[in-house]
Amino acid sequence: MLASMLRPSWGLLTLLVCVTVGLSAQEGRDLEWRSYAADLASTFYSPAAQITADNFDDLEVAWRFSTRNLGPVPEFNLQSTPLMVGGILYSTAGSRRDVVALDATTGELLWMHRIDEGERGTAAPRRLSGRGLTYAEVDGQNQIFYVTPGYRLVALNAATGQRVESFGTDGIVDLKLEFDQDIDLVTGEVGLHAAPVVANNTIVIGAAHRPGTAPKSRKNVQGHVRGYDTRTGARKWIFHTVPHSDDFGNDTWLDDSWQYT
Repeated sequence: MLASMLRPSWGLLTLLVCVTVGLSAQEGRDLEWRSYAADLASTFYSPAAQITADNFDDLEVAWRFSTRNLGPVPEFNLQSTPLMVGGILYSTAGSRRDVVALDATTGELLWMHRIDEGERGTAAPRRLSGRGLTYAEVDGQNQIFYVTPGYRLVALNAATGQRVESFGTDGIVDLKLEFDQDIDLVTGEVGLHAAPVVANNTIVIGAAHRPGTAPKSRKNVQGHVRGYDTRTGARKWIFHTVPHSDDFGNDTWLDDSWQYT
């Protein structure tokens, strides 16, 4: 049982070591990994060429960083894809979804950010590290954006790990608000597993529900998609995945099913 709990952490750190080794002789922005899928086209492509199929078996572990103690319980399946910007690795980690910044060469912990969401975090449908976070340059400052298990959007100073006070309320936007539907701020069953996407000074946020189970009732939280200003945290737009009464296509939802689906 112990080995199965540790294995997800080792999987993350093995990836980090591969990135670190590749950077030892190849430097520059082109080799950085600034978003979950490498770029906005989601190519998952890197021009790094030092590690190949011919020498992959020769790689050795340079360092490990355990995420086992991040959160009230060890995470069952750590799936985060770290970002690498300026020689620093950024990742979500642990069942509480903390954010860590690590020196890519040594593995030293540079800073860690965590939010204890109390009952709201305990009731969250996605209590895990998630797929990761996103990076953006906002008015000359490097920033990290991520969504907590309790469905809050957080902006961090990438250099210090401190919240950006000018964003939302003390660096936080409550995503259960301005959702164009009534939802309980503590127990409302909605969260996000994916990393946010930043494009044209806009943070794009989706929604996710409890995985692997059937809905508890026919009326559930609707998973709308929204865009937020990277500077202020203000909502810029919303797309109703289930069209509301005045939206195009609403007439195709028979028997007023748009009201509860």
